Amino acid sequence: MLTDRLKILLLEDSVSDVILLERLLHKSNVPHTMQVVDTEADFRLKLDQFQPDLVLSDHALPAFNSMEALQIVREKGLDIPFILVTGAVSEEFAVNCIKAGADDYILKDRLFRLPTSIEKALSSRKIGREKQQIESLHLRLSKTYAELAEKNRNITESIRYAKCIQQSMLPGQEALGRYFPRSFIINKPKDMIGGDFYWFTERDGLFFIAVADCTGHGVPGALISMIGFNLLNEIVQVRNTLKTDLILEELGIGIQKVLRQGIPENSSNDGMDIALCSIDRVNHQINFSGANRPFFFKKGREFKILRGIKSGIGGKEMVVRPKQESHQVSYSEGDMIYLCTDGYADQFGGKHSKKMMNRNLIKILQASHSFDIFRQHELMLEWLEKWKGKLEQTDDILIVGLEL
Repeated sequence: MLTDRLKILLLEDSVSDVILLERLLHKSNVPHTMQVVDTEADFRLKLDQFQPDLVLSDHALPAFNSMEALQIVREKGLDIPFILVTGAVSEEFAVNCIKAGADDYILKDRLFRLPTSIEKALSSRKIGREKQQIESLHLRLSKTYAELAEKNRNITESIRYAKCIQQSMLPGQEALGRYFPRSFIINKPKDMIGGDFYWFTERDGLFFIAVADCTGHGVPGALISMIGFNLLNEIVQVRNTLKTDLILEELGIGIQKVLRQGIPENSSNDGMDIALCSIDRVNHQINFSGANRPFFFKKGREFKILRGIKSGIGGKEMVVRPKQESHQVSYSEGDMIYLCTDGYADQFGGKHSKKMMNRNLIKILQASHSFDIFRQHELMLEWLEKWKGKLEQTDDILIVGLEL
């Protein structure tokens, strides 16, 4: 049932028919305002001024007819119903009217059909407009989706290329294997590219190895990792700084300088947690320094944990952080060391979907250190996947294990 007041433009030259139509619409409870015209000029004028919701048209007027009126409505681009209300017409004419764009035709001796015809025509127009809106929205969304998909492809390709650059800088397992044939690296970035990195080099008979966890992951973490990687090379190979505590001190200063963290208006507070060892394979001595990362050492049947300072490297508050420390241990052939970031221990999983925590990582290392180093590698991957189950990876994961 119609509830909104319709603006009806009636093209009719018979006063009695106008009265008849008005009476029918009122009787049928069709709320409306009607204006009547009987010439082409008035018809055009009222289309512009009155802006009707509906046109009712007699067919034959003295100097004008319904088909001409319909053509004017369509030429103006008006999407309003046009219903022919006329006397007897041939079936062929009625079909031609519908083909020309009329919504319906009502014979004047069957005016009782008019209210239903009006409601149907208006409903059809409403559905048509809604369909157009949906199609327009779909078109815009499709275009936006295509643009986003293209941008995503470009970003993904850029990240994939950045991953290649990062991987080309990081030494591979085979490079580590030249120094320590019995070793493993578990490196599982959370995203395509990660903020955890490992580094090793040799200088003056000492072998240096570090595992670091940069702030963030993904592209931001990877950028910090490349800064840390290059600074470590410069500190050891160019400046010839060989004490682990001094290396980390210089690393912190270097990060602060590169990221301009000493400038008050600079908001960067990025840095890293790191575990660093130097291995003297002649004297069988290990020096360890760490910033928020421990050093796990299996000596014979004994399992030790050395902890660095409880503060990371870099960041605005670097000047008030504790001084780096150096820990020295002796080792024998067959002893093992493990360096790792916090990603393994921070993984959610298990029966209650909680973090694994460091205590469980330590239990895993203690339970597996009696196995061959390569079997340890397999077991740690198996335990990780079993713990994680169907949950997403929480953070970048990096563990390096060496048999000395």
